[in-house]
Amino acid sequence: MTNLSVYDKAVQLQNRARQIAAGAVGEKEAARVLSRSKELRAGLAELRTQVGLSHTLAALGAAHKPDLSGIDTARTAFERKALNGLPSDAVFNTARKKVQELAGKLKGDSSAAWVTWATAQVAALPLARIPMLSRDEREAARNRERELRQAVATKNLSKADVTLFTSTYALLAESLHDKSDPPSELLKLLEVLEKRPSPTLRDVTDDDIALLRQFEMDIHITLQRTGA
Repeated sequence: MTNLSVYDKAVQLQNRARQIAAGAVGEKEAARVLSRSKELRAGLAELRTQVGLSHTLAALGAAHKPDLSGIDTARTAFERKALNGLPSDAVFNTARKKVQELAGKLKGDSSAAWVTWATAQVAALPLARIPMLSRDEREAARNRERELRQAVATKNLSKADVTLFTSTYALLAESLHDKSDPPSELLKLLEVLEKRPSPTLRDVTDDDIALLRQFEMDIHITLQRTGA
């Protein structure tokens, strides 16, 4: 079964409800069924969105394809009850709850899979090479790195978010691909500056400062007076 068939079933149900309501029930009953159908369709639309996102992540190798057997079972039960007349509110509510539960599960699974996968992708980038880029390239690379890290923490992930992440990732990866790693002296100095407690200005030489300025790493270094 495709997720499209799930959605189509809801459309068919609503159309059938209109037909039956027009010739066999009063306006009040027709309004009830159409209202419940609208609610169910809204749930199915969200489910379709989450199924699409799951398939997108699966195509990237970030997650497994979604298991829709639960919605198949729920659809069969709903159709069986609908054969004997217009479904009651309880029948509609049960169907909507099943749809919402599955959509919520898929959303949670996708979110967890995304964080794991996207975090690993960012970690695999040779970000240490950014200082080796030209001034304009460095600024663009740092902006892209920031965008990627923000995307990892996206709360309501969508297919558009995934597409934006992968395109930004490709651009950053390409800009760093043929660049050399920064000199070991710079890496060692950055390690020293990242230690806690932080080193004092006395621990940093003029040559160290010149090296930081050469690769424009000085914009990431802050000074704070202690004991004031």
